[in-house]
Amino acid sequence: MSRLTDEEKEVLYVYGSPILKDTHKRLGMVCVLMVDPVTKAATCSLRNKLAEMTCSLAYFHLYASVREELSDLLYKGEVA
Repeated sequence: MSRLTDEEKEVLYVYGSPILKDTHKRLGMVCVLMVDPVTKAATCSLRNKLAEMTCSLAYFHLYASVREELSDLLYKGEVA
């Protein structure tokens, strides 16, 4: 799996779940409802990348690292 972009990390932070199957389902529903083309593209791209993942443990580590990274930035006030 290729690395996540900053936009994809933000989408994962907002809509992600520790369970890969649930995140994939959420992203599918959210992608249909989004109107912003940039965010929609990032959401669809993230959903496609996650569809390639077969190991739930690898996804959980990815999810936890993104949550930790963005939580630190939000706490410091670097992300609006």
